[in-house]
Amino acid sequence: MNTSCVTRPSISARTLSAPSCSGRHAARAPISLRPGCTAGLKSRGHRCAHSAVCPATKSSQQDNKGFLSSFLPNSDDDKLEKSSDENNGASSGLDNGAPSEQGSDGVPTFSKRLMSGDQIMASYLSGRVRQVSQHFPTALGVDDFIARMEIALHAHGFQGSNTIACCNLCRDEVTYILKDKLDAVFGSSFNTNGLGAVLTCGVTGFGAGLSHAPQPEGSKERYVFFSFPHIAIDATGGVGEISRPGRPGPSKACGALVGALGAIKGKGLACSCGTTGAHDFQDPEYSILKHRLACRMRDEGADEAQVQDMDLVGMTKVAERTITCDLEYLISQSVDPEKADYAVVTGVQIHNWGQEFDDESPNLEFVAPASVYVVVNGERTYLDLQSIPPMTPRQISLLAAAETGAGGTAPPPDSSEVPV
Repeated sequence: MNTSCVTRPSISARTLSAPSCSGRHAARAPISLRPGCTAGLKSRGHRCAHSAVCPATKSSQQDNKGFLSSFLPNSDDDKLEKSSDENNGASSGLDNGAPSEQGSDGVPTFSKRLMSGDQIMASYLSGRVRQVSQHFPTALGVDDFIARMEIALHAHGFQGSNTIACCNLCRDEVTYILKDKLDAVFGSSFNTNGLGAVLTCGVTGFGAGLSHAPQPEGSKERYVFFSFPHIAIDATGGVGEISRPGRPGPSKACGALVGALGAIKGKGLACSCGTTGAHDFQDPEYSILKHRLACRMRDEGADEAQVQDMDLVGMTKVAERTITCDLEYLISQSVDPEKADYAVVTGVQIHNWGQEFDDESPNLEFVAPASVYVVVNGERTYLDLQSIPPMTPRQISLLAAAETGAGGTAPPPDSSEVPV
C-alpha cells in the first residue's frame, strides 16, 4: 500500500491492502473479527491476515478438527469429523431426543458434538468475543470499528482526500495493527505516540502535525484525532497477557500501565501525584505517565484503598480518560474552530491473541470506543458508532471472495453461525 496517497480508498481496497502486520509479525497476522460475520482458519501454513471471513473448506476442517476439539468439552476427533460431513447436524441431533446437558458457555454439549466445523468455530469465536465484552462492553472487532468510524466521519465531511489524522497510541509495536488500518482510510497519520499512549508532544508538536493537513481550495482544514491506550486479554481470558513472535512465555500489554499501576500502589496515591510539571529527565515519558494517572485518580475521588484494589482493566480505563482529557486540552490550545473542523475518536485498543503466538488459536483485535464526536463550524456533535449497522452478509461475502481470490459472488454466511 502506498501510504503517502491520501485518496479515499474503497472499503474493499482498504480491507485487501491494509498492512495489519509486517516484518516478523507477518508470519501470523491477527484476524479482524466483526459482529455480523464468522471467522475461520484456512489450512495450516496459510493464515488469514486481514480478513473477517475465511471460508472453511473440507480440507481446512479436516486439518483443524483437532484444534477445534481442544476447545470443546466431551468432543473427540471422530465425532467432529462426522459432524463436518453433516448439514444442520445440530438440529437433526436434537430432534431424536438425545440428552442436551448445558456446557459452561450455555451451548448443549450434545449439540457441540454434532456441529459442523464452521459452527464450532463460530461458537468458539463467540466465546472469545464475550471474554472481551465482559471488560469492555462497547468493544467492536477492529474492522467493524474502522468501517463504522469511516461511515460516521464521512457523513460530516471527513475523508482521506481532505483530512489529516493525528494518531496517539502506545509505543508498543503491536499497536501498529490499528495504526495501519487508520492510515488505510486517511493516509499517513501524524504520530504523537508515547509510553502508555501518554501525550508528551506538547502544543508545538501538536501544531507541527496540523500544519501538514491538506488545504482544499475554498474549504477549511480538517483533522481527526485518534487516541487509544491498549490492553491484552488473551484467548483464555488472561488480562494483560500477550504472546509475541520469537519470545517464549507471556509478555505484558500494556507494560507501561502495568508498571505504573504497581508503582502508584507501592508509593501511595498522594506521593505519586508529586509536583506538577516535575519529571525524571532520564525517564521522562514514564514519569509523566505515572504522575498524570495518579493525579487523575485523585481528581476523580479515588482513595488509597480503591487504588490498592484497582486492576489493569480499571487502570486502562483511567488512562483512556486521562489521555482524552489531555488531548482535548491540546486541541483547545492548537485548533481554531473558525478555521478548521475536527473530529475526536478515543477508546481502548484490545489484543485478544492466542496464548502462544504460533499456536492454532486465532489472534483477534478489538477497539472499545469511548469518546467519538465532530466539531464542524464550531458546533460539537457526538456520534454513536453502535447505532451504525455493521456490514450486511452480502457485503461481507464479497469482501471474503475478493480476499481469497475467488471472484464472483460468494454466498452469504449462515446467520446461525454469526458470533454475538
